[in-house]
Amino acid sequence: MDNYYDEILAEIEEAAESGRYDEAMLMINKELRMPYVPPQTESRLNEMKRDLKWKIADQRQMKEDSLSSLLAGLKGDPKHQLISASKLTGRNLRDCIEEIRSYLAGNPVPEAAALLIEALGEQQVGEEFVYMKDGLEYTFWGDSVIPVAESEGFNAAAEYLSSWLLNKHPDIHEMCRTLLIHEAYVFLPLSYESEEAEELALDIVRQVSEMMDDGELYREVLEKNDVHVKTGILN
Repeated sequence: MDNYYDEILAEIEEAAESGRYDEAMLMINKELRMPYVPPQTESRLNEMKRDLKWKIADQRQMKEDSLSSLLAGLKGDPKHQLISASKLTGRNLRDCIEEIRSYLAGNPVPEAAALLIEALGEQQVGEEFVYMKDGLEYTFWGDSVIPVAESEGFNAAAEYLSSWLLNKHPDIHEMCRTLLIHEAYVFLPLSYESEEAEELALDIVRQVSEMMDDGELYREVLEKNDVHVKTGILN
């Protein structure tokens, strides 16, 4: 019987040392509820339980402090806003709905706001938000936001860029794809439709081409693919 309790105590210690505090606490409580527990083992279990309570409390405090510091970072300069927003996307945003609502309504850095807006969509947060951007007010529900990777317009535009550039101009393709990702993010909470994809891709090529070769590649893409520029996204 002693071997049984030695093994149980060892398992609990291993779980606690690995940071699996909840699992260790469950094992302790299970043993303490048994009709009979040897006095020495019971004393050790209670001692371990007290230690675990402190560790669990410390862990929760660290999480709370971390969340507070991240939310404080949203009030900082653009760099700190972006860092905090990026880290907050991995948290349960339902824990800080009001703080995010206030942030989005206060003319935030667009790139940082975009990360949070997409995270609201990914987490299907069924709350209404107001986003102030460039003097315009956007009202949206978190669970209605389409994440960039799921946007039909974004994915179709990426396919256009690949078909036009990937084989002959891989470096330009990479630059265009990076710009496309940026454009799709800062367009949130709106998303591009598949019908807008070709014009979106063309506009991306135009912007990069004008920086790199005075628009030569852009004109080449138009000519080789018999593309006709429509009014809409393009200027």
